[in-house]
Amino acid sequence: MAKLRAQEQALLEQIKAGGFRPTYQVPLEETRASLTQMALMMAGPKLDVAAVEDRLLSGPGGKLPIRIYCAAPPMPGERSPVALYFHGGGFCLGDLETHDHVFRFLCKNAGITVIAVDYRLAPENKFPAALEDCYHVLCWVAENAAAIGIDASRVALVGDSAGGTLAVAVSLLARDRAGPQIAYQVAVYPALTMDDGEAFPSRRELGNGEYFLAFEDFDFFRDLYLPDPAADVSNPLVSPLYAGDLSGLSPTLIVAAEYDPCRDENARYAELLEAAGVAAEHVCFAGTIHPFFLFDGVLESGREGQRLVADRLRQQLNP
Repeated sequence: MAKLRAQEQALLEQIKAGGFRPTYQVPLEETRASLTQMALMMAGPKLDVAAVEDRLLSGPGGKLPIRIYCAAPPMPGERSPVALYFHGGGFCLGDLETHDHVFRFLCKNAGITVIAVDYRLAPENKFPAALEDCYHVLCWVAENAAAIGIDASRVALVGDSAGGTLAVAVSLLARDRAGPQIAYQVAVYPALTMDDGEAFPSRRELGNGEYFLAFEDFDFFRDLYLPDPAADVSNPLVSPLYAGDLSGLSPTLIVAAEYDPCRDENARYAELLEAAGVAAEHVCFAGTIHPFFLFDGVLESGREGQRLVADRLRQQLNP
């Protein structure tokens, strides 16, 4: 393994000195407030885009907030490619504000519309609430593409951490339900199995609490997210590595971090996609940690990761 980058080492020492505790050791409401505060403190600058609009859709569980970011003023008759973004946070944390700077960066630098989904969180809303919310927005975009200036043939799904898991699961759901066509998929350090992860050494080796995520955090998130953890853990829409058949999915970018417990399962997903005949690009950023993509204000690796994703979205959605 490469040496931990200096910025990452300094950040880990800083948060440890500040009394940081793994998520599973902290009450949920305290964790939610802490993540929001940390995300805003570690965020890079919020870039200006042409327009930002908040909307409330009628979703499967009631009102479903989304936020639409436009890269350029709409021109009559023009249709923009779009990336639907599902934020991370273990299915129980995060919102549109924690990731606003990421949405803006991708919108501006990829030159596309970004639609961020404020899906329902666990444990108040357990699986499949978040998944159905995300899929509902995908269907809404496809059905209303003309009215909102979107090209329904150029739709990407993007997510980080739990949001990356949701992006993969929505892709599977859309395929199996013969739903809207997806042109591209981006999963940034997703957790792709909700079991103990013993098949993947990085879960234990890097889940010792020294690199932001602890091994026990996965159990904590799983038990909040799933109605029946023992039965639901093998559901491919929960643990996509159990899907068996990954054929027919869109070209995919998997972004991983070398010091992330999810590292090995991310590599395995890329291998399974390629074996199923799906074009897969796997990029593991050396010397960095799980939330690097979100912490671009203090970690140059975060901005590098965002540039990579923006570049690929621009290339894939503007052939």
